[in-house]
Amino acid sequence: MGSMHDEHQHHGPGYATPAEAMAAPGEEIVYVAALHTGTGVDEPDSLATVDVDPSSQSYSRVVHRTPMPNVGDELHHYGWQVCSSACHTSDLERRYLVVPGFRSSRVHVVDVATDPRAPRVERVIEPEEIKAKTGLSAPHTVHCMPGNQVVMSMLGDADGGDGAGFAVLDAETLEVQGRWEANGTKLPWNYDFWYQPRKGYMVSSEWAAPQTFRWLHDPDADFFVDFSPAKAHEIHLPGGDCTTEIFA
Repeated sequence: MGSMHDEHQHHGPGYATPAEAMAAPGEEIVYVAALHTGTGVDEPDSLATVDVDPSSQSYSRVVHRTPMPNVGDELHHYGWQVCSSACHTSDLERRYLVVPGFRSSRVHVVDVATDPRAPRVERVIEPEEIKAKTGLSAPHTVHCMPGNQVVMSMLGDADGGDGAGFAVLDAETLEVQGRWEANGTKLPWNYDFWYQPRKGYMVSSEWAAPQTFRWLHDPDADFFVDFSPAKAHEIHLPGGDCTTEIFA
């Protein structure tokens, strides 16, 4: 039987270990969620491609913007449809970002493989479908999971009230499968979550029901990128994921 590294290299996307990710070539671009929601600008949020190659003439500049189809999504913590933690269960190519809209409860599937510097929206999962299949709303954080699953933390019930949980997408078809938690368990609140695939544990946090709060974050950065008039929020590296993402 081959080593974990060999099996990973043969089967799954991403990297077998954080050390392998650190040894890989540096990123040339990153993706940043740029929010118009809450700025007074009546335009869609967008996914901005930023050049982070120091040798490039466009270093630290936005080189492309991919607007969402609708206004008022408030994009939040997005993730890949498959990643390193799924290396033993998936032969899928990592080509899509799953980008949730917290205010709208829409989920955007963005193709970043066809043209990495100019991603395009492949499809939009509308809130009516998500609420009908899960009874949940307000998607916040997205992580790929072993078993060809994409799991999203949902902060409220279908009406935005108490009664949170996790929604599941099929990593291959990106269809809504239902809820993740077993035996009909319901959480009063939800927020971010993270997991350790080597240990088999997941930890989630809680905040409040969506109808009780609204917020907008501005992350700090090592260099300044002008997203005007949008506000920057979530950032992702084309080669990184939940177990190996590094930005230095």
